[in-house]
Formats: sequence, C-alpha cells, structure tokens
Amino acid sequence: MGHRRSDSSLCRFSAILTASVTLILFRNETDFDGFGPSSWASAFELPTSSIPLHASQEAIRRSIREHCPATPGVYGMLGPDRELIYVGQSKSLRNRLLSYFTGEPASAKVGRIVEAAGSLVWESARHEFTALLRELELIRRWQPRFNVRGHPARTRRAYLCVGRGPAAQAYLSIRPSVHTGWTFGPVPAGRQYRRSVRRLNDCFGLRDCRRRLRTRFSDQRELFSQGREARCLRGAVGTCLAPCATACSQAEYGDRVEAVVDFLAGRDPAVLDRVQKEMRLAADLRRFELAARLRDAHEDLTRLSTFLQRLREAHGYSFVYPVGGHGGRENWYLIQAGRIMAVERGPRRWKASPACVKALDAVFPRDRRSGPPTGLEDLDGVLLVARWFRTHPGELETVLSPEAARRRCG
Repeated sequence: MGHRRSDSSLCRFSAILTASVTLILFRNETDFDGFGPSSWASAFELPTSSIPLHASQEAIRRSIREHCPATPGVYGMLGPDRELIYVGQSKSLRNRLLSYFTGEPASAKVGRIVEAAGSLVWESARHEFTALLRELELIRRWQPRFNVRGHPARTRRAYLCVGRGPAAQAYLSIRPSVHTGWTFGPVPAGRQYRRSVRRLNDCFGLRDCRRRLRTRFSDQRELFSQGREARCLRGAVGTCLAPCATACSQAEYGDRVEAVVDFLAGRDPAVLDRVQKEMRLAADLRRFELAARLRDAHEDLTRLSTFLQRLREAHGYSFVYPVGGHGGRENWYLIQAGRIMAVERGPRRWKASPACVKALDAVFPRDRRSGPPTGLEDLDGVLLVARWFRTHPGELETVLSPEAARRRCG
C-alpha cells in the first residue's frame, strides 16, 4: 500500500501463545526435544514423530508409509548432531517425505539436504493453512541453514519511498522519515528490487543523484542566469529530466512524480505498455541491445507492480477465518488488513465464548474510532495470507465478518 506522509506499516503476527504438550518419540534424553509450542494451533495438536535415516532408501520409504500420515503438517530434517537443518510443510506429509527418497533427488538442494540429514521429524496439522503458518513460525524460531524464505537472517525489508526535496526521487529506506512524501511496501530489499527502483527513476525521468546536489528548474528565476549542464550521464542520455541543469520546469517534474505514485498505487500501469511498445519497436529496428534493456526494465517494473498489487489485495482482508482443528473444534484466525492478529478456539456448539468475544473486540473494535492492536512489520505473514486466498479463492466463502463471528459466540 502507498501512504502520503504516513509511517503506517504492515504488522508482524501478534498471536496469543497457547500451551502445547509435545510428545517426542526419540531414543534418548539428549535427542532433539521437539518443535516447541505453536502460536497458531491448539494444545491438542498431534505429537512430533521421528524416524532415523541410517538405513536404505527402501527401508526409509517403508517406515514413512507405516508411520507418517497422509495429512497436512510440517516436517524437519535433523543433522547428525540433532541440529534442525531444514523445515518444510505439505498438504500430504507422507507423499512429500516419500519424494525425498526416490533415488535421484529432485534438485541439487534436495540432494544436499538429504545427504546432511541424520533423521526425520514431522508434526501433523488438521489444515493446510495451519501447516503453512507453522512452517513460517518454525523457520523463524530455529533458523535452519537450508531455509531461505522466512529466515530472519536472510530476509531484508525496506520501504519504497518517493520524496526528498522539490525534485523527488524513488528510493528504498529501512526507516522512512516522517517527511517522506509517499511510502509503499514494505518490499524485499534484495538486488532485484533495488534494480526495480533504478528502473522507476529511469523510466519516469526522476533524478537519483545525491540529495545535496542543488536543483534549479527552468521556471525559477536567477539573478545571474547562466547555462547549466547535466551533472551525470543520465541527464545527457535523456533518462533523467535533469532538474540540476534547468532542463525542465517544476510543473513538468511534478507531473512525473505524480505518474510514479499513480503507478506504484496501481492506478495507472501505462508505463508498462509504453516500455513494451518501445521494446518491440527497437527489436523491429534490429536494435537488439536496446530491446534487451527495455525487456529487462519491463520485467523489473512488472515484478514490482505485481508485488505491490498483492499487498493491496491482502490489505482488503479483514475477517475471521475458521479452519478445522483437533478435538472437533475450529481454530478462528482473526485477520485484520492481511495480518493474523490472533487465533482463538471457536466457540463449542455456538455457545457464548468470552475469550472469543474479548479477542474479537481487541482486533475488531466496536468503536470504529479506535484501531486494532499493532505490532512490527511482518511481510512474510501478510504475503502468506494473500497467497493462500489467491490460490484458494473458494475459502473466502467460508470467512466470517466480525459481527457474524460475535453472533456465533452467543
């Protein structure tokens, strides 16, 4: 989402931790002692189970068939020293684990994980959504060395900002200033998205020079008027309006800034069509190097636009999502603006549940002037919610409005 002069942000999961009794099926007291309690499941979740990997692949497959259920859940690979080296999830644990031991590994990474593993552990869940949340929770807790997505040490986030002075530019910032004009995101701060920001400035003609470089627009009068030259190559080749060289008026530059903001906010994707047309024209003229650069620019801007669109999509999700849990009861996920704020056990047999009502009032206040509880940013969690409902649109038919959820509480 984009914000004008705002430091609002997506929030990290803020859940109510529930006690979890974990039964571990290991051989001695020094073994791995389980995944730990879950923030997203009840105390009645199934225990963690384990099998060693010091046998032939056929023996391992036979053990998986005998002991591992074909249900959703999470699994982990343990190294020889019982270190958790990888965490994954699947809607069918048995099928997923069997795929690791079929002879040739599916990828080089899978081969490295299996080669480094000494034993296998898993934990069942009643619902695939719960398994996805549990996987993210465990990656954050244990930080396995073979996991990348969701790994705190390997995940850098930043806000995409448009601002800084009268000649604004697009840039990434971990902590945007309150004086920043517009903020979008957060977005990944890796190489691809840094390149996308450079493409933004190029395609819209915004500067990317240092802030202290003085700007002079063509409609600004000077006591001693003198010619100015662009201070960088971008101004010379036409990928910047060159406000440092009085090459544009303040109104012209402001129009470009507004166009950038409209693009990032999803209101005007016209730049994508323009870049694509220029790419095709360059190819027709056999200017293949230029066509390749324009192709890369189109891919970078499309990636950025799609990512921000998914965040906006997630921001529209504010409801209660009931999913099946253990013990015949539902787990209620309280989702506000794409963030999972809490999970509660659904009321049994539609009787009143004071705990549910209290949680609903905290996340969805009856007094609309007060906002929901806030926390730190959690981009991975928001994207998980967005991806889940994008790939399972039928699940949106099962959600409850806060008012409907309160009525179910009696």
